[in-house]
Parts: sequence; C-alpha cells; structure tokens
Amino acid sequence: MTSVHRLRDVPRAALDALVAAYPHKPYRQYRAYSRREQQAILRAEVEAALAVAGEFSHATGGDTLQAAAIARPLAWDTAYFGLPMGRLDYVLSTPEATADDRRAVVAAACEAARGAGLRHLTARCDVGDLETLAVLEDTGFRTMDALATFIMRPGRDTPREVRSVGPVRLATAADHDAVLAITREAYQGYRGRFHLDAHIPADRADGFYEEWARQCLAGVMADLVMVSEDSTGRVIGYLAHRRRQPASSIGMPIYGGGLGACRRDAPGAYASLIRESAVWAHGQGAVAECQTQNANFPVIRVYESVGFHYVRAEYTLHAWLG
Repeated sequence: MTSVHRLRDVPRAALDALVAAYPHKPYRQYRAYSRREQQAILRAEVEAALAVAGEFSHATGGDTLQAAAIARPLAWDTAYFGLPMGRLDYVLSTPEATADDRRAVVAAACEAARGAGLRHLTARCDVGDLETLAVLEDTGFRTMDALATFIMRPGRDTPREVRSVGPVRLATAADHDAVLAITREAYQGYRGRFHLDAHIPADRADGFYEEWARQCLAGVMADLVMVSEDSTGRVIGYLAHRRRQPASSIGMPIYGGGLGACRRDAPGAYASLIRESAVWAHGQGAVAECQTQNANFPVIRVYESVGFHYVRAEYTLHAWLG
C-alpha cells in the first residue's frame, strides 16, 4: 500500500526536488522565464497554498517524493455559492510516478476535504498530463471546462493594428453601472462550468459573472479595468486584468486572466480592447495574457488577429464529495 502523509511535514529539500522534477510547469512554454524562474514560480505557488488555513495537501514517497496533491479551501467561492468548496491547484508528480502514486495523493486530499466538511472540489490539470487526468476521473472528478492561454511578450511580439470601434481608456467609478449592464447582457444564457454542475445553485451560477465584474471594479479580482466607448461616449465594452502573482514578483510581470465583455450591438470593440491591453502591458514591461475556453473559436481568432500566441491549456474538473 502506498504511504501518504501531509505535505506540510515533508522536508523542504524533498519538496524542492519534486517541484524541479515536475514536467508540466505552468510557464514552461511562455519563453519569458528561465527554468530556474519557472521552478521558483511553481514553488511559490505551492507555498502560498500551504499557507492557507485548512489546507489539505498530501504527498507520497519517502525522502524522494513521487507525487503531491496541492489542495486548499476556497473561502470566496464558499461564501458566494453557499457550499463548502475547495480546490486541487496541482497534482505534482515525477516522470517516474505511477498511477497508484497519483491516485493515493488525490484520494487522501479528497478524504481530508470531506473530513473538514468540504462538499465540492475543483481541480486543474495540464492538458499534457493525461496520466493525472485519468486518475482524477477515476477518483470521481468530471471534466467541466478546458482553458486555453495566449500571450504577447514585450519587445518580442508587436500588437497588430485592428479595426477600432472607439477610444479605449481606463475605467472610472462612473462606468460601474455600464460595466455590470454589459456583463448581464453578454453572459445571459451562457452556460459555463458552474451551470453544467448540477450541485451548484442555478441562481448563483447565473449571477457569477456579474459578481465577478463587480469584484473586478472594486479592485479585488482585477488590478486594471479598461473600457471602450463609441462615438457618442457610450461604454460598449470592457476588459479586466490582474497582475499575476507570484510570477510577476519572480520574473517578468504578467497582466491577464481577467474578465471581459462587449455589448451585443458592438462586437468589434473586443479586438481593440485586447490590443490596447497588450500595448498597456508592454508599456509596463509586462507580458500580456488572455484566456478563454478552448472551444471559443471567435475569441481565439481575435487573440490571433492581434498577434497573441498559444502557450498553455488546462482542464478544469469538479468532484462532489456528498
């Protein structure tokens, strides 16, 4: 039987070795970070998870770790959805790790979460890590979404000119109601991963994107919000980005991973927002980053038209602990 123990009790050197050996580091394809920086970013992400109260990360192996599940409660999600929720940020493994190694740490994390009263778990898995994807599915997780990430690097990738619908500027407090109205209109009828999960209250899934936009405007879930106007001064679209941490404090800064939307009668505003966000990020010496579902071909074509490059993809899975 595979021996499993809490990751917080593992010697630092053993954890460092596991992080170094993990082949699916999230920034490995960005071509903006050295191998040492990639390792430092992942190590910092693990440390941040271990610092969360109630974290339930587990590892397997002796002095040489073979696998670890990096897992923590989700305070904001728990409060918003009204369900005790948690997340497996990573299932780290060495190239020599077996399915039993991965299964042991995932099962231990799930059991610890259940014992702590959590009922819902989210997991993220790199698309290149099919061994872990299979283990997650065998352990009760269901694939709910797939994200694709695109970037432009300062000094290397020049944003292309695109058709501009109107001027783009930083949002002000006066734009609050317009941004929320655009969000309600743009996401009405949209079925994301929370809608596809029968355990999520439908009304909370419906209101999720508006609440996300509200949190972005408040500076909680975004560091930057841009809006686009038409010729009359009407706000017709917006784009919210955050400064990615810990990557931005270790290597080249990154702005991305936010929320955006446009009025249905002004779809062309999105391309100019994407371009101007890249220009702004490059002006800060930062990588511009965008994410969307891998089946959202119209938005992917917008990214490509501006000059963004595909660098990363992940599956999102949910498990119900009952």
